Amino acid sequence: MKCNRMPKAQILICFVFVSLLVWPSVGLGKFTLAQPTAFVADQAGVIDAGTERQLLGVLHELEQKTGVQYIILTVKTTGGVPVQQASFDLADQWKLGQAGKDNGLLFMTSLKERGYFFQVGYGLEGYLTDGFCGNAGRDYLVPHFKTGNYSQGILQANLRVIQRIAQEEGVQLSGMPDLPRAPEQGRGRRRTMPCCGGWPLLLIFLLIMGGGRGGGGMWLMLPFLMGGGFGGHRGYGGHGRSGSYGGGSFGGGFGGFGGGMGGGFGGGGAGGSL
Repeated sequence: MKCNRMPKAQILICFVFVSLLVWPSVGLGKFTLAQPTAFVADQAGVIDAGTERQLLGVLHELEQKTGVQYIILTVKTTGGVPVQQASFDLADQWKLGQAGKDNGLLFMTSLKERGYFFQVGYGLEGYLTDGFCGNAGRDYLVPHFKTGNYSQGILQANLRVIQRIAQEEGVQLSGMPDLPRAPEQGRGRRRTMPCCGGWPLLLIFLLIMGGGRGGGGMWLMLPFLMGGGFGGHRGYGGHGRSGSYGGGSFGGGFGGFGGGMGGGFGGGGAGGSL
């Protein structure tokens, strides 16, 4: 009996395609940094002193009134690690948020990689949706970064998220400054759907691979491919909750961060390019 063999070209296409799906989550290792001692960790040196004081005040008050642990982190580079992966690794490592409530949040931006991500704990995903976080970044962060006004971009984008948390938790933040209208440059930007962005590529791949004799079996790979790379907002955390570990507690002076308290993350949130 003559065996049908997959042509070398199709094998190569298959290899390249699968590599593109999995490259962000393998081979780069965990991104690690020491746990911050304040709610704002400006390692890139792009936030001015006045803006940092504003953020420290409102984030401290937010934690005191809602329990939400919200860290803002800037770095010069992630060393090539995608910002989404780096932010998940850090949020999971630091265990931001309270055990059982999973109410932690990490905003991270990297200058060299020109990217940002809002990494949202499980307990906040109900109202800090991917779409909401993505809009906050596109409407406030990106326009200011394009003009070099990093402090205002970081301030306004995060104030938008803080404002939403306070509204949903039913608290008033006395230190909350007024949020200005989003710059016009941020309006009308293309709204992406990270969890579905790979579907056209997947369908094209299956059509190519299924074109030959016996190629219909390639459709059996569909469940594997769906789980392996297209979960844009779950791509680094899976669907299971992270384990809860005892951490520090808030203490010390104004804006001091004493450590995460066992919150869980699954990769929920949104980000983009700057």
